[in-house]
Amino acid sequence: MHFSYILSAIALATSVTAQQQACNGYSALCAKPYNQLVSACTHNAYAFSPPGGIATNQVNDIPTQLNDGIRAFMLDAYNLPSGDTTDIQLCHTTCNLLDGGPLSKTLGQIKAFMDKNPNEVITILWENSQNLTPARFQTVYAAAGLVAYSHAQIPGAAAWPTLSQMISSGKRLVSFIDSGAAATVPWLMAEYDFVFETPYNIVTGSPYPCTIDRPKGQKKPMYVLNHFVSGQFSLGSNTISIPQPKIANVTNAAELADHVTNCQKVLKQTPNFIAVDFYEKGDLMKVVAQANGVKWNGKNSTDPASGSGSDSGSGSKNSAVGSYLVNAKALGMAVVMAVGLAAL
Repeated sequence: MHFSYILSAIALATSVTAQQQACNGYSALCAKPYNQLVSACTHNAYAFSPPGGIATNQVNDIPTQLNDGIRAFMLDAYNLPSGDTTDIQLCHTTCNLLDGGPLSKTLGQIKAFMDKNPNEVITILWENSQNLTPARFQTVYAAAGLVAYSHAQIPGAAAWPTLSQMISSGKRLVSFIDSGAAATVPWLMAEYDFVFETPYNIVTGSPYPCTIDRPKGQKKPMYVLNHFVSGQFSLGSNTISIPQPKIANVTNAAELADHVTNCQKVLKQTPNFIAVDFYEKGDLMKVVAQANGVKWNGKNSTDPASGSGSDSGSGSKNSAVGSYLVNAKALGMAVVMAVGLAAL
């Protein structure tokens, strides 16, 4: 009887120790500085509804993305259509095209996940097209209880902490913003002080680039590898980029692995954020594990890899050359959307 208690205690202690040692799913990542971490990232993470919509970049909602291992999220900040300044709306291009709902809801979901998973480090990459002030973000983050989790880093002032150090301090949420950062909100950091991005406007059939797009020609300690393709549909003066879910199992498999390898060679640097559409298709988690130098633990297994890519300095070419895979329903939606945009 007593022996069974001892075994149970040992098992519990072992479980707790293993949990404490795992950082973002792997014990080997605990000693890795944040600026050397590679994270799976969802492009337009909030754009999962309506299912199959012309501007929908993901299938799963953000809680599911978190549970599946996504650790970096691209979000777009817009003013609320109502004019309310106490919250921020997550929209794509305009809220008429895709409205992902209020930021307060999304941050609440992230907070709930972080509360339940104390060994996870999360990143948010903000696009601030409407030049919202840092105070606006401060208000919503504070209401969600995420300011206490937010890490502030001064460019060039000190080395980034390791994941283990961030977890120990509790400061394990990193937020970058592409414009409008200010010293008054130090945890909302100017992205391009720390991070550059590869080109994002990749059309089906074109090569995957390994060039520095934003800020132009300025190499930084970290970078975003944008790896998502779009078909393009022209209607009058409007060009509409359409996500490509039907080829995502190819785009996010061998082509993704090749893109990462090519950019490592060309840029002499491993990407920190590998951003994709329809992350659940292909091999994103496996590619991220390999880029982190750890053996993939097999969790969050995705669709079987297929497709091919070439190893060249200019990047491998993506699939479906000359095919935009736009069905009749999508074309109809495109026409409606284009007419709406023209009326703005």
